[in-house]
Amino acid sequence: MSGATELAYLGIEACDLDAWERLATEVLGLVLAERRADGTLVLRMDERAQRILVHPGPEDDITYVGFETGGAAELEILVASLGAAGIAVTEAKPEVAAARRAERVFQIADPSGLPIELVAATETASEAFHSAVVASGFVTRGEGLGHIVIRSGDGAASEHFYCQLLGFRLSDRIHVQINPEFALDITFLHANSRHHTVAFAAGVPLGKRLHHFMLEAGSMDEVGLAYDRAIAAGIPIAQGLGRHPNDRMFSFYAHTPSQFQVEFGWGGVKIDDSNWEVKSYDQPSSWGHKPLSPPTPATPAIPTTTTTTTTTTTTTTTATTASS
Repeated sequence: MSGATELAYLGIEACDLDAWERLATEVLGLVLAERRADGTLVLRMDERAQRILVHPGPEDDITYVGFETGGAAELEILVASLGAAGIAVTEAKPEVAAARRAERVFQIADPSGLPIELVAATETASEAFHSAVVASGFVTRGEGLGHIVIRSGDGAASEHFYCQLLGFRLSDRIHVQINPEFALDITFLHANSRHHTVAFAAGVPLGKRLHHFMLEAGSMDEVGLAYDRAIAAGIPIAQGLGRHPNDRMFSFYAHTPSQFQVEFGWGGVKIDDSNWEVKSYDQPSSWGHKPLSPPTPATPAIPTTTTTTTTTTTTTTTATTASS
């Protein structure tokens, strides 16, 4: 099946590029590969020439998401299938493709209006990647940049779009009963062995398209070191150290200068579609992840608890949920 295979890159529009550069390079351990003529920050985290682009502008939000496919032929098949399904697909101008470091870029939008870009591959940098502060590097090979948690106005429509049209598979769900009148439902989707590349919570009043993006370091100690760097730099910690029950990620969350969050983690579980069991969880954290700074309208706090997570199997393999 032709579909998205990994999260290739993110485009962010931000007011304070200097603050973003300090967070990205001094705390998160990314490398500034280039500052373009318009001020855009081009950030690296592995052998790719770029992974995150922070553009100057007023939105302070994610402005596009790039997904990679298995190759040029697979990209052509996916674009054709999207067109046949009635999805408006536009091929970006050559200058856009050049800015993304890709031969061709096809642009669509998800049901909530988030701009999505599809590419066959992006360029490899001429120089090896080395982070001055994250010695172990980042987990990206075959799994992409990391994951994103995004706003969804219609959970069913979002799941159909990402699974039936882009080829993602269901990993699991988290259902938290906030009060008798309101429940929080988060859906997690994978495109490769990373537990999830995309997740969304429908009906949550986010002020922005993006709740957070996640970077996974190569060792557990990197999480503690990044946590210490964030505190020393005065970066507001949104949620302290903790572990999730579904992807098993050990992580913390920090506020970015754009007031959505970044998760910095280690130890995420790997999915094998041949034997993966889709489950439902009743809490987002097994322990920790306690709010340490006031939530913003853009990134409201997700309730946490330290009680034991109860899981129930809903199907025996993600292969049954994969779409053609």
